[in-house]
Amino acid sequence: MENHTLKKFDRDLEQIKTELNELAHIVLTEFEQAIDVFDQPNTELADNIVAQDRIANQCLSNIEQHGARVLARQHAVADDLRFILSSMRIAPRLERVGDYAKSMAVKSSQFKQVIPDELNEIFHQMHCHLVTMLRSVIEAYNTKNATQANVVWEGDDTLDAYYRDVYTLLIQGFNQQATSSEQLVELLFIAKGLERAGDHISDIATDVQFMVNGA
Repeated sequence: MENHTLKKFDRDLEQIKTELNELAHIVLTEFEQAIDVFDQPNTELADNIVAQDRIANQCLSNIEQHGARVLARQHAVADDLRFILSSMRIAPRLERVGDYAKSMAVKSSQFKQVIPDELNEIFHQMHCHLVTMLRSVIEAYNTKNATQANVVWEGDDTLDAYYRDVYTLLIQGFNQQATSSEQLVELLFIAKGLERAGDHISDIATDVQFMVNGA
């Protein structure tokens, strides 16, 4: 009976990991498609991202319910307990990151004017850095690599620097009135969303460090 219980517990832990990776995959896909909408406004693709985000919300609910059931019926301790608790903390952070991808796509789909080259380049650099951080932190979670998680956490400074550059260029745009004020405001919201997504990824990196080291 004990072996059966242990095997069931192992399957439960693996299912939590699988569900979280499914959520991470959806969020990554949202971001990869959001930059396409940013480059070429497309309401149909934006609507598809919104639909994916609803699936991400369901994934989050599944993880939370599954984690709660496991905690209720199993006496998890030490590493296993940290894994479950960390996964349940990481999941809503991932879902929130996906919300920023959805917001980027919806706002971009309404753009009427071409984004100036310099500003466009920094947005792409910011987006690329964010996606790299996200991929890396999920890998750190899967491999239980605290060192890699720390590198992700430190990468948030680079994202903050990109945001400051974008903010400066947008303020210049308001002064020069080369782009409509409405679109400049939306660009500012997108940039802030990317910066906040980076904060959530940094928090995930901290969760991974706790999962591995207990501190």
